[in-house]
Amino acid sequence: MIKLATYLTKNRAALFVVGLLLVVFLAGYFLMGQASFVRTTLSGLTIGSLYFMVAAGLTLIFGMMDVLNFAQGTMFMLGAYLGWQFYTNPTFLFGIAPLVSAAACGLTTAAVIRPIVMHWKVSEQWQKRLPYILYAAAALIGVLALLGFDVLALSKTAMVATTTADPLAEAKPQELLSTFWWRPVLLILAGMVAAVVYARPGDFTQTVHRGDEKRGWIIAVILLALTVILTLVREAAPVTVLLMDGNWRFFLALIATTLIGAGLGAVVEISLLRPLYIRPLYQVLVTLGLAYVLRELAMLLWNPVAYQMVRPPMFAQPGEADTLWAWFATGNSTVNIFGVTFPSYRLFIIFLGVLMLVILSLTIGYSRLGMIIRAGVQDREMVEALGINVRRVFTIVFMIGAGLAALGGIGAAPFIPVEPGMGDVFLLQAFIVVVIGGMGSFSGAAIGALLIGLARAFGDYLALSFNLTPAIAEASTVIIMAFVLLVRPAGLFGRKE
Repeated sequence: MIKLATYLTKNRAALFVVGLLLVVFLAGYFLMGQASFVRTTLSGLTIGSLYFMVAAGLTLIFGMMDVLNFAQGTMFMLGAYLGWQFYTNPTFLFGIAPLVSAAACGLTTAAVIRPIVMHWKVSEQWQKRLPYILYAAAALIGVLALLGFDVLALSKTAMVATTTADPLAEAKPQELLSTFWWRPVLLILAGMVAAVVYARPGDFTQTVHRGDEKRGWIIAVILLALTVILTLVREAAPVTVLLMDGNWRFFLALIATTLIGAGLGAVVEISLLRPLYIRPLYQVLVTLGLAYVLRELAMLLWNPVAYQMVRPPMFAQPGEADTLWAWFATGNSTVNIFGVTFPSYRLFIIFLGVLMLVILSLTIGYSRLGMIIRAGVQDREMVEALGINVRRVFTIVFMIGAGLAALGGIGAAPFIPVEPGMGDVFLLQAFIVVVIGGMGSFSGAAIGALLIGLARAFGDYLALSFNLTPAIAEASTVIIMAFVLLVRPAGLFGRKE
């Protein structure tokens, strides 16, 4: 009895949510009828899956790093744009990939050159001036490297491909190798100049780990080889991708977009957030400003119009599959689920959300990284005292968060219009999800996303059934949040500070 009482006390929030959902489901089933109930529930799970992929990264970043990432919604938006671009016509991405890889190659040399530059005889006065001079030199070299590079023409290849029956006709040859090769070379040089700043010349008091230097050499060599390969294949690669089967191209777009989002997250954490961990207000301002900058960049590259990504062939064949097993063979656009015709691609979004939930749960619950993350959420100072490189863990956590948001974006692209403002809506709902589940609680994010997704779906159903304003559905999420905060101010699974 004591164990049962302890279990009930420890898991009362989860049991309360399960009981509430059970009551709502039973009431909905008998009042709405089977068809309407199943359709509305599946719609809620679809929306909840997308909310989860944005909110999970948001709550991981806050729980481990105490950073409110207001750019999380923008990462979702960029994931949608980049996924749409890759699937429709990847000329733009392969065109800029060698340049990004070259800059990253130069920056990673910081660990390699640190043992050398730290012993430079630099006066204290010049230690303050030198970073500004080096940053200005790196920026100048970077500008020279990009001079005359028509990035806008590359970004418009996907727009043109949507209006032509033959996307291969628009996979135009890029800049000739004879006039392009010096661009990545200069960007490697620019990155190396900036890396000198991170190596802190003249500061012989810093600790140098042999493992960091060796790891820096390995990463720099890998990125250098990748830069050479991407430079050589930047013309042939887009054509090869476009000749692929549409299903393979879509799954390749999922992987590529997630990796790009994670890479962008690493850049943001290292360059913008790492110097501001002792200034929480500045972190909010930086991530908020980054969101505006990335949104304006998206409008510059792709115009502020809405695009609709074409569904892959396995979700676009005419007709209805009688069962899920039959859909695997036919690839119909709709599937019969408990007597309800439901779009097969929405079922894929639900599957994607559940898959990410399982992978993250296993990672956080059973891997060494997950153990460090959970320990860092509880007591970050103790983790640092154990000799764990918390800065590297911070970077990994931010990469996971940004990658999840980008994956959600590409997953949503065939489902909702791709536009610059799409991330703002999901960011707002993600914050509500995190508040309901509890700041820093991964399981809370999953439960909160489920509640908010179902609330939106059932709210839309009620508004349509009783001719109410659509604002009722939007208000339902805020009402749930207010109710939860009244009962449990820290959220369903949040810890009291």
